[in-house]
Amino acid sequence: MFLKIANNARPSIRACSRRCTHQHHATVDQTTDSTLDVRIVVADDHPLILFAVTEALKIAPPLKVVAAVRSGKELLATLETQPCELVVTDFSMQPTQADDDGLPLIQRLRHLHPDLPVVVFTMLTNGSILHRITQMGVAGIASKQDSVTTLVNICADALTGKRTVLSLEVTKRLTRANITADAFHSRQPLSPHEFEVARLYGLGISVTEIAQRLNRSVTTVATQKRAAMRKLHIETNADLVRFVTDVMLSRASDISQPMEAEMA
Repeated sequence: MFLKIANNARPSIRACSRRCTHQHHATVDQTTDSTLDVRIVVADDHPLILFAVTEALKIAPPLKVVAAVRSGKELLATLETQPCELVVTDFSMQPTQADDDGLPLIQRLRHLHPDLPVVVFTMLTNGSILHRITQMGVAGIASKQDSVTTLVNICADALTGKRTVLSLEVTKRLTRANITADAFHSRQPLSPHEFEVARLYGLGISVTEIAQRLNRSVTTVATQKRAAMRKLHIETNADLVRFVTDVMLSRASDISQPMEAEMA
């Protein structure tokens, strides 16, 4: 049975990290005293946050941190040799190559270790990116504004194998974006026209230029752009540009698969 801790029992991850005064380098504990331990690998490129999260997870046996690493590359390398039951990773870390940060890193983790639950903790406020992370099959998402004990509880719940567990702070962000929990977990495929308009706009082409290129009216293109943003849970034009860029970088072309099905 997991020890579930009240959310106000400890300060936030970032607040806890500010009190740490020494740099915590990547460490690996190769000893496991009990077969009941839930072994965890933690990844964050900020040493103080890495230390804070590692310390936080010590308060709730049977969670046991067996490795703490500071990059996606190091995380992937560690998982090749260190057995574990859960990964807790930051979303945005300094990349050393194209596929060891952000969405590409999550995609690699899910591909290389499909049965290994992954909990993401992040400062992201972009509903579309949070939605995309969920669609990639992560076990849980927590905000760095959550209490450290909320992260502990998310880790415990993530091991149940059910749909993505969202922390209260992440849920609040979605609520502010008018995205319900059910809508967040749902998948609304874009139509062929919506997909093409969103893709072109994300590449920096204006609505007027898209209308000219696709031989449609400006009003029609604007309507299709708004529909695509609604389905992708995106509120601002800047977020749409970022989403298109991130999806392309992560080779996350599967959002076009429903589109292709509709075209068939």
